[in-house]
Amino acid sequence: MRTVVLLQKKNLVVSVLYLFLFFLGFYLIIWSPLYYCFLEKFDIVYMPTPNETIMKESFFKKFLSVVIIGPLLETLISQKWLYQLMSSIVWFRKNKILIVIIGGVIFGLLHSYSLSYIVFNFFTGTLFMLTYIIRIGNKPYFTVAVLHSLINLFGIIIDPIETMIFK
Repeated sequence: MRTVVLLQKKNLVVSVLYLFLFFLGFYLIIWSPLYYCFLEKFDIVYMPTPNETIMKESFFKKFLSVVIIGPLLETLISQKWLYQLMSSIVWFRKNKILIVIIGGVIFGLLHSYSLSYIVFNFFTGTLFMLTYIIRIGNKPYFTVAVLHSLINLFGIIIDPIETMIFK
């Protein structure tokens, strides 16, 4: 609870840095080892993945689409508009945890390249919606959009490193 209050009151930069460090911990300690040691072998791929499409583009094109345009649009749709829609229903307003979970599910399904990618983005989308709700009244859209951009930039940078290590 103390962390929630801290994130509500801190400025955008400090909040994003705290949340990004939380994401890094999740990614490096839990997700990456879990994926490369177990999930990758059993993954179900539905369509060409970002590694087969956007990651093969020039750095400028990747940066523009993945770090700028994507996070702005996805945050607008998956957090801002979804939150506004769901919180207009009294039952959801009283059960914000369901808004967080449904937001995570929708964000995951928007990234339906493979089963593991959906699962990973469920967790990321849950973090984004939780952040949006915590930051209501203190620039929630920009907080989530900047966090989303930072996480995507991390993905562009870490992808070739992970490929060298795990492939």
